[in-house]
Amino acid sequence: MAEKWAIVIGISQYERLQSLQYAERDAQLVRDFLVKEAKFDQVYYFSDRSPEIVLDGVTILTQPTVANLWRFFELRFATPFLKQGDTLWLFFSGYGLQYADSDYLMPSDGEPEAADITAFTIDAVADCLCRSGADSPVLFLDACRTDDQKFGQGFGTDPTGVVSIFSADFGEVTQEIEAMQQGTFAHVLVEGVRWESRQSNPTIAHLFEYLRDRVPQINLHHGKPPQTPRMSANAAIDPEAIPVPRAIDRRQSQPKVRLSPPVPPTVAAPKPAAVMPQSVMRRRLVEGLAGVAILALGFAGISAYWEVTSLDWGGILRSAQLALSGAPPSSSASTKPLTGTASLQAASSSRDRDNFYQRLPKTGTYTATTGRSGESYREISSGAGRFCIKIVNTPTTPSTGYQQIIVSSLAFRENGIYIDATRERLTVDGTFTEITDSKNTWQWLSADVDRSGLVAECLAAPGSYIRQVKGGKVNPS
Repeated sequence: MAEKWAIVIGISQYERLQSLQYAERDAQLVRDFLVKEAKFDQVYYFSDRSPEIVLDGVTILTQPTVANLWRFFELRFATPFLKQGDTLWLFFSGYGLQYADSDYLMPSDGEPEAADITAFTIDAVADCLCRSGADSPVLFLDACRTDDQKFGQGFGTDPTGVVSIFSADFGEVTQEIEAMQQGTFAHVLVEGVRWESRQSNPTIAHLFEYLRDRVPQINLHHGKPPQTPRMSANAAIDPEAIPVPRAIDRRQSQPKVRLSPPVPPTVAAPKPAAVMPQSVMRRRLVEGLAGVAILALGFAGISAYWEVTSLDWGGILRSAQLALSGAPPSSSASTKPLTGTASLQAASSSRDRDNFYQRLPKTGTYTATTGRSGESYREISSGAGRFCIKIVNTPTTPSTGYQQIIVSSLAFRENGIYIDATRERLTVDGTFTEITDSKNTWQWLSADVDRSGLVAECLAAPGSYIRQVKGGKVNPS
């Protein structure tokens, strides 16, 4: 019988960083849920008030310092202890930090200016999980940080050998909800596992759909900034094949209530009801239509079989999905470029892996990998799930001309990402740090971008956005 194990880390009190309100409470919520409802066989818990752990006769303190955590990882993962088909989750709630081109999880005594020796990289944690023996470990990273701490977009690739689910997208900040006394991500994670437990054959891919749909809804309800979870999965692991552990069905004890307007912080706010997310609605409709198709084939008989199978069932299902998403039922709906949050949802709803796990470009400034483009560069900015690109083209030969500056939204279609201004496809490499258009390959240089002026207009626009202006005069020298 498959076993279910987890590691849960929650850090609110930091020695050298500003304290977080609910990180430890979020971790306790997740730990209690995994133990009491999801019936995990083993949950290792680290917080300021967690009991010590005994491994092979060795006592390990669980205050989440770098020494205690590393001691645990070294002892626990010295040899494999799980097998293929077992579940291994790690949930981290605390600070994440980008340092020296790598992403770090900060322990309670971590030093931001020396993260390389006082913290641990996501890659190192993922490497430990891969040594457990479980074939598909999952990392849930609820990494709170300030606006200037760009966690979740380190210079290297996302961790290999694991599925990583980040609580927020590039350029976004993880939110904590005072009225609920919880972080949005942890709240929705527990809610999502409960919900998916009631569905047929729930997978990590389905759980991610729930998180992606529900987290922005909760934040909007409480007047918080946008926050869109992001998932990373390398080609060796298929999130659609990783089952979600089922939890005890608590529907009998949970009254059905509707979302109510936010209340003042001094009054306890009711928890938002777990309404059916669009992802589940889409999945159920597709499964239902597929069942109707099978019944139709059965009753039609052999003589009508070829006529029935000649129908474009793929088109019928896509039209149904578009109807659910609010797209107009026109013949051009399936090819119309989508931008912003709607584009990401449309891309993610596909069951095609290349579409569902769309490679999103890393935000920042890109320079040409060859000298043919002179001083030209590209800037990519994002906000609320919307991406915009600033294209700066400078003549490659000395002249007295001007820079060409184009600011454009990016459109997410079923087969890739397109620049609305030029209608060319933008290819993103596996490290998310190189983009290729029809002119050149551009390498990520820094996280610095200009988010004012036309770029701000582009990010705020509800649809496609294209503006072209004349830039500064080029120095002929």
